[in-house]
Amino acid sequence: MALWRLAEHGKLECKVTWRSKRQSAETAMRDEAYNCMDISCLCPYFGGLLDAAGNCVLPSGNFLTRAIRKELRTLTPTERANLFNAFVQLKQRGEYDRLSAIHRDFSKNSGAHFGPSFLIWHREYLKRVEIALRMIDPTVAIPYWDSVMDGYLPNPKDSTMWTNELVGSTDASGNVIDGPFANFPTLEGHLHITRFLGREGHLFTENNIKDFLAQTKIENILTATAPKRGCPYAPFLGAIEYRHASVHLWVGGDLKPPSTSANDPLFFFLHAFVDFVYELWRQMRQDRTERETAFPIENNFCEDPKHFASATMFPFKKRNIEGKSLNQPHSLSNAYTDFMYTYAPHPKCSKSSQDCQSPFLFCNLNAPFPRCVAKIKPGGRCDGFEREDACFGSVCIDSRCRMQEGGGTSHCLNKEPCCGIRTRRGECYSNPIYMKEYCMRSCGFCASSDRTDACVNRHALCSIWSSAGQCVIRRGWMAENCRPSCGWCRLPLEHFCYLGTKFG
Repeated sequence: MALWRLAEHGKLECKVTWRSKRQSAETAMRDEAYNCMDISCLCPYFGGLLDAAGNCVLPSGNFLTRAIRKELRTLTPTERANLFNAFVQLKQRGEYDRLSAIHRDFSKNSGAHFGPSFLIWHREYLKRVEIALRMIDPTVAIPYWDSVMDGYLPNPKDSTMWTNELVGSTDASGNVIDGPFANFPTLEGHLHITRFLGREGHLFTENNIKDFLAQTKIENILTATAPKRGCPYAPFLGAIEYRHASVHLWVGGDLKPPSTSANDPLFFFLHAFVDFVYELWRQMRQDRTERETAFPIENNFCEDPKHFASATMFPFKKRNIEGKSLNQPHSLSNAYTDFMYTYAPHPKCSKSSQDCQSPFLFCNLNAPFPRCVAKIKPGGRCDGFEREDACFGSVCIDSRCRMQEGGGTSHCLNKEPCCGIRTRRGECYSNPIYMKEYCMRSCGFCASSDRTDACVNRHALCSIWSSAGQCVIRRGWMAENCRPSCGWCRLPLEHFCYLGTKFG
């Protein structure tokens, strides 16, 4: 476990140690679970039993299945709460610090950085942390953070990503003071994680990702990022190790140097996105055999021998309970995404379907192609998005997201015109999953004093959207929220309701 004590210099010091044989046995058991590469191996560590069909049946009666990694902002409120609670429990038990210390201690003297093993070392590392989280709550998965969607904003620091609802905001000293990771002591003894957003570096861009996915040579994917003179490969400046390092720099604080970056759980969301993009490339450019065999030729001028295909992936000495050594080719295995986890599609939208599956994202229709973009927190810059639903709980006025007294908000709205009928039928209680997604306002699942079907504009941009043809394109949504602007007040709301239909 992680032991804390107050040192002479006034900081908390952490030493990862173990107090008893029982705790050592528990650690050994967890490490065995972390070595697993399929659900049948994991099953007994979760207290489950394999049925005749090979499914792992948990004590709850549910099946243990592959983790589904989604973009953080597309998690439902329940999924988000479960994820954050699992991180907090992992921290309280000391296991988060033990796992974080692996990245600190082996960030240099391993294949973790500065060479071809960067992607596959972190793939194995994330798999282990994800198992640790799922041993607390089998329903969770490590989400990915697509910072491209924040980078579209005039100032990415204004994204709702940096709020209490998601990964937390900071004070003037850079301390993370709210959100799920507030008051997370670091391995170095600081009472808070720190972030200094936007001082250097930059977030991922759409072109960064397109450039990476366009590569056809394995040397540009599993890249020699610290080559010496004499390396035969031309440096590839679009290497994802370089690009991701710039995101570390942009966030700053603990996330900046490799020795402290895993103090911040945001580390795992960033690296899940890197792994997501890597897996997209594997699926696009390689067949199943190539995914498990293609690796750059070993060359001392290109990378440290710890990055060689023949090298053991230190400190992950064992691959499974049989004790096989884990070397680089093992971490090219299809088993990671065949059995352990998979990725949900990236949030997308279109003119006819403008829902980005998240209250923290909006569909940017004025871009060359519709795209999902991070919403802007109140007070943030919204220049360029004046005619869009870009502000979270506020409205873009004079290039700033401003709260409006007495007006509608952009986040407490129904998404379909049948909500009144559904509410009167008791579906807020009998069908809560659907109603939380489509009828938040009517059910009182969000802050609004208006639960009626009155013919009022519930969003400040209704007239603009009406002029843009949204009364036709998004008929159901506009009937619920912008009837006056569409000229529909003489029609009862039921006129627009088709039960059984989901409205965009």
